[in-house]
Amino acid sequence: MSLLEVEGLNVGVAGSPHLLLRDVTFDVNAGEVLGIVGESGSGKTMASLAVIGLLPNGIELRGGSIKLDGLELADAEGASERGSSDISMIFQQPRSALNPTMRAGRQVARVLETNQGLSKKDAKTHAIDMLRRVGIPGADRVARAYPHQLSGGMCQRVMIAMAMACRPQLLIADEPTTALDVTIQAQIFDLIRSLVDEIGCGVLFITHDLAAVAEMCDRVVVMYGGQIMERAGITDLLDSPEHPYTRYLLDAADKEVDHRVIDVGVNFALKGCRFSHRCPQAHLACNKLPPLYPVGNDHDSACFLNKEGRIAAS
Repeated sequence: MSLLEVEGLNVGVAGSPHLLLRDVTFDVNAGEVLGIVGESGSGKTMASLAVIGLLPNGIELRGGSIKLDGLELADAEGASERGSSDISMIFQQPRSALNPTMRAGRQVARVLETNQGLSKKDAKTHAIDMLRRVGIPGADRVARAYPHQLSGGMCQRVMIAMAMACRPQLLIADEPTTALDVTIQAQIFDLIRSLVDEIGCGVLFITHDLAAVAEMCDRVVVMYGGQIMERAGITDLLDSPEHPYTRYLLDAADKEVDHRVIDVGVNFALKGCRFSHRCPQAHLACNKLPPLYPVGNDHDSACFLNKEGRIAAS
């Protein structure tokens, strides 16, 4: 049994017949880093918010199952049974996620007091140490500062320190290094990996940075328009991408993409593949929703071109 199992997840806007997330299915094993990639608006963050139970007002869970260590979280009873430190999240907008009335060090210390039972004095000492571990120079000084007195990158590191102090079963990292320079990025990646090795937690790593995916992830889920396009191990995905959208993403990283792939935004009203209005290989069958076809060992692609198994990229 996987640590996190998400099955048939459907999420929509209240009062709208269209789904923002449609039949999203993935799992995360203990000690594994699963990447979710895709361009902005692909549903990566929405899926993570559904997992942690923090969907925005007006957005509702329409169906599906979310299990953490076998406990169903997609209902109020299961969510209430989950421990407060079972899932921790590094948010994409750290300044808005931090308490503006509380000093940075105190916010980290409260996590340690609540989840690890440390005394106030010990929690303060460990909080400053956590701030040092995430690459904050002058951690003593920063611990005394309020979020509005810190840069965006510094707030991001405070948020990462809080998330890791929980020692969670599942860590959700939503673009955790967006505001950080490459040196600090490398430190954060090492910290996340050390947390995985130390306590065996699973990590849901959300990003649009394919270089970060290649460095951090064991397996990858590719999303577009609230649908899963492809699931694979990191080596298979980078060496043998099967879905046209995955190939488009990889091509976009190092060369000019096919001019026919026009960026016209997601059409959530499409009943079939939501990439079909941009796909140069779209055909009549794409008006229906394609299932995830197996195209290799633990490698699936939601494209009718893959119906008969692996095909050569065209």
